[in-house]
Amino acid sequence: MAKSTNQKAKILYLEKILQGTDETHPCTMQEILGRLQEYGISAERKSIYDDMEVLRSFGMDIKFKSCLLYTSPSPRRPE
Repeated sequence: MAKSTNQKAKILYLEKILQGTDETHPCTMQEILGRLQEYGISAERKSIYDDMEVLRSFGMDIKFKSCLLYTSPSPRRPE
């Protein structure tokens, strides 16, 4: 069960955070965890990586470069 109401929306907040990144403006895992904390969401790295895999399966192009994360522009999947 989720620890808070915001916890249930963690993947949506993660998508929002990652949409603000690109190759020239990446973020680190620590930055992601800090931003989620600002939304009242506690998370561990493993759960963030799992959530990123779900976002990838829905068409979000998430890239890893060293320890930096960013998204590439990609068209949305049709609904």
